[in-house]
Amino acid sequence: MKPKSYYIPTSLLTTNNAKTIKGEKLGWKTYILYMSPHRQNSTGKSICPKASAGCAAACLFMSGHGSMTNIQKGRTNKTEFFLSDRTKFLNMLYIEIAQIELKHRLEGTKVTIRLNGTSDISWESFKIVDNKTIFELFPSVQFYDYTKNYLRFNKELPKNYRLIFSRSETNEAIAMELIKKGINVAVVFDKLPKKFNGYKVINGDLNDLRHLDPKGVIVGLKYKIVTNKGANNKIAFESNFAIRTAA
Repeated sequence: MKPKSYYIPTSLLTTNNAKTIKGEKLGWKTYILYMSPHRQNSTGKSICPKASAGCAAACLFMSGHGSMTNIQKGRTNKTEFFLSDRTKFLNMLYIEIAQIELKHRLEGTKVTIRLNGTSDISWESFKIVDNKTIFELFPSVQFYDYTKNYLRFNKELPKNYRLIFSRSETNEAIAMELIKKGINVAVVFDKLPKKFNGYKVINGDLNDLRHLDPKGVIVGLKYKIVTNKGANNKIAFESNFAIRTAA
């Protein structure tokens, strides 16, 4: 199916996120690319290929600022843009990051970028300029993401790209195999425990600077209430996507 029409957004990346603002106290400015997740686009193509049913039901696309209709429309438009003209999209992303990198280099400040705010795209597979990926083009920029696509760990990732595996109700066995290899795993809880399956749990809500985390730990995230009309927050726990630890 052909994607529906789109408009060129003013920018692709945003700094408007309550959790990433916390990282500014540690000297890092964070930029995030938010799109519409899973199959929420006109083509029905999933940009979160390993999303579980529990994950889709609890998606942050529908919580926080994402519950505002105009923001949802903007994120969906970026997805339609990506699906309609990937080359133009990637070129715009390249130019925008180049401007961000220059700004912070001149200021002497640190920057980190998350390309999958509400998506799970394998950005390391896209060549943009001179047959290089976005990570190769900006080696001084720190990138990070969460993913449920375990296949992305089958190849060596760029040194400036920290990828955290996200546990769901369908991939816990894979998650535990990956953490044995030193790959951090994000787990959603109602209340953070000190340990999960024998591994230390750190508070992933203190900030989103995942590249600063020690290796081989559980990144504990508190379940965020989905506030849109008709939302059923029980699904996240009933499906075991989120884990109930509180008494």
